[in-house]
Amino acid sequence: MSGTVPYWLDEPYEPRPPLQGELETDVCVIGAGTCGLSCALQLARHGIGVAVLERGTVAGGASGRNGGFLLAGVAPFHNDARERYGAERARAIYARTYAAQEDVYALARDLGVGDAVRRVGMLRVAVSEDEAEHVRAYARALAADGFPAAVVEREDLPEALRHGGLVACLTEHDGALHPARWYRALGGAAEAAGARIFENTSVHAPVEEPGEGPVLTDAGSVRARHVVVASDGALPVLVPEYAGRVRSRRLHMVATEPVPPLIETLVYARWGYEYLQQRPDGRILAGGFSDVDGDDSYTDSDDGSPDIWERTRRYLAGELGVDAAITHRWAGVVGYSEDSLPYVGEVPGREGLYVSGGYSGVGNVPGFMGGRDIADTIAGRPSEPLFPPGR
Repeated sequence: MSGTVPYWLDEPYEPRPPLQGELETDVCVIGAGTCGLSCALQLARHGIGVAVLERGTVAGGASGRNGGFLLAGVAPFHNDARERYGAERARAIYARTYAAQEDVYALARDLGVGDAVRRVGMLRVAVSEDEAEHVRAYARALAADGFPAAVVEREDLPEALRHGGLVACLTEHDGALHPARWYRALGGAAEAAGARIFENTSVHAPVEEPGEGPVLTDAGSVRARHVVVASDGALPVLVPEYAGRVRSRRLHMVATEPVPPLIETLVYARWGYEYLQQRPDGRILAGGFSDVDGDDSYTDSDDGSPDIWERTRRYLAGELGVDAAITHRWAGVVGYSEDSLPYVGEVPGREGLYVSGGYSGVGNVPGFMGGRDIADTIAGRPSEPLFPPGR
């Protein structure tokens, strides 16, 4: 069993030409995923010249290979975040990402791609007694800080989730994303605002700060006053200062053939190790078992494990009763940080060089927010940093 084209990317697409020759601009953004495109759009709206260099195609990396979850917050659950980062900081993080999530919904409507960004809610489902206690504490922590959350008892769960589910927390503000359609629309919006995007353009590593020379590619170069490395899984290679702080990790996904309606929301189960959604076309998309993948999951290769794909298929059949053929299987590489928070901002001691990475598997909202924050900082309108790059 080998991998396939990701479900999200399995549709016609005409890539943009690669960079050829020398280019000068105000800002060079490396990576056309969630952060890179958000940054480029915001820079262009500020009237700042920007060029985006993408190794593959828009959304062809981690941004188009994930589970399609548009979640407020960061990787740790909110009650855990309060313990790890302090109550005040955890609340600030959730509040900022919650607001950014609403901005994504509004922007998607404005760009005419509201069907790619759907507010469906998420059920975080406990499958053991200790996890059930944690889920209830998670709901209490969100509610105590003023964020929407509701406990859903087992008898009120969707029938497909009652086999193993004991209780769940519903966060109605969370959404389902078709990442390829969303990020390609975001790229089009950035171009309409004045940004330039070059695909199939590999950047040579390591990336130097702007004063030390141009960004070099296989067929050209970009000289800019600011450089933004918006590459989650490849951050340790492109900016070696983060090699000890961010580890590349593969995450597995599968998609089934269409089945009758089973679930309307996103689902996180078993501490988030399994996650799934049902698309409007009836397909179930599921991922997880990174704990089963173990040390093998820490790699910068998106070659997947047949054993993990098969384990996911058995999970769908055994836990949800979805005994449908698998039509797509793929893996994506993301960056996991030591403290489960991303690094966003100017690299200390590297004037004009910015980074955004280490989103630890939850980057669709924080990455969108981080890209805007970097653009605003370059424009002279900095916000209070939530994820300092020098910590």
